[in-house]
Amino acid sequence: MRTPSLRRRVTFSGVLVFALLVVLLDIFVYLTLQRELESTLVEVLDSRVDLARELGAQLPPRELVDRLTSLGVPVALTTADGAVIAGEPAVPRFGDGPPGPPSTLSVPRVSASVEFEDGAVVEVFASRAGVRSTLARTAVLLAVGTAAAVIVAVLLFRRTAALVVAPLDEMVAAAGRTAGGQTGERLRPDDPDTELGRLATAYDTMLDTLEQALETAFAAEERTRRFVDDAAHQMRTPIATLRSCVESLLRVTDPSTRDELFGYIVQETARCQRLLDDLLAAARLDQAPDLRLVLQDVTALCLDEVDRARNLAPTLTLQVSAPDGPVEAHVDHDAVREVLANLLDNARRHARGRVDVSIAVDDEVVSVRILDDGPGVPDGTEERVFERFTSLDGRGGAGLGLP
Repeated sequence: MRTPSLRRRVTFSGVLVFALLVVLLDIFVYLTLQRELESTLVEVLDSRVDLARELGAQLPPRELVDRLTSLGVPVALTTADGAVIAGEPAVPRFGDGPPGPPSTLSVPRVSASVEFEDGAVVEVFASRAGVRSTLARTAVLLAVGTAAAVIVAVLLFRRTAALVVAPLDEMVAAAGRTAGGQTGERLRPDDPDTELGRLATAYDTMLDTLEQALETAFAAEERTRRFVDDAAHQMRTPIATLRSCVESLLRVTDPSTRDELFGYIVQETARCQRLLDDLLAAARLDQAPDLRLVLQDVTALCLDEVDRARNLAPTLTLQVSAPDGPVEAHVDHDAVREVLANLLDNARRHARGRVDVSIAVDDEVVSVRILDDGPGVPDGTEERVFERFTSLDGRGGAGLGLP
């Protein structure tokens, strides 16, 4: 990309156009003045012809020449027999050349003749010397004036060019400040339809795009961090359960108890697998996975999780209150078990000795309540417990795990 100086280009282009216009104006003035002077010269010559004709009707040849000469008219009289009588005015008038006989003058002249009835011919003259002198002086004045005008134009156009490129300097300064960390600055042109306005709009659009890209990158980084936190947070409970079951296997010799513990291990490994799948889906979509709703017995789900909690905390009293018979609802089996497991684990850790689980049906809505006799949720944090993977004790626990 070529990057010539815009300021010099504006100055040079402006001065060039100005100089051409001034030269054209000079030519027009010069030609107009020349035409006017030529027209005046012709008028002078015509008036001298009229004067010679008028006086020639009243005076003899010699007196006619003297009279015209006294009036400042260069004249030459040729008599009928061929004799030439010439006269030159002592003081030249407009259109006259220097003194001297017409035959000896080297200055270009214009002339006109008048023929009388007696055969005499009177020729009057008008010199171009005055016209040439006037035109020469005019040409010098025009040249000097043009040169002075061009010099002034150079100074003015340099100043004008500086004003023209001032918005570009402002853009450069804004770009420098943006590079220095002030990313929120925008040019905001008052007229986006002009050339500079379109450039400023494109600059602002570029910054907006860059900031959006940065925000996207930061959001991706935050999602990655959340994924790692969520993975560690969610996997803590099933891993702890697996460890507890394995430790119990090392101590238990009863075959039925060992089989029950093996069943818990299988359930927890399956839960770990599902948690990993959900965490990966959440990382990709940043939203909860689609629920797979099927008709399930909610009471049976709760009893299974209560049995698991009893096995993990044998000294804890867990009571279940449920309507007679199955309580069926369309739920996601794995999701409900995960929520119940997190709630029971949370209650088990904080309960002093008792946890009550109640199942109720109200207007075709099934609700499950889990109450413990622990310290409860601190004041002012009631809403936070429903945030994703919240832990209020700051010890990295599983929290409620409600997505």
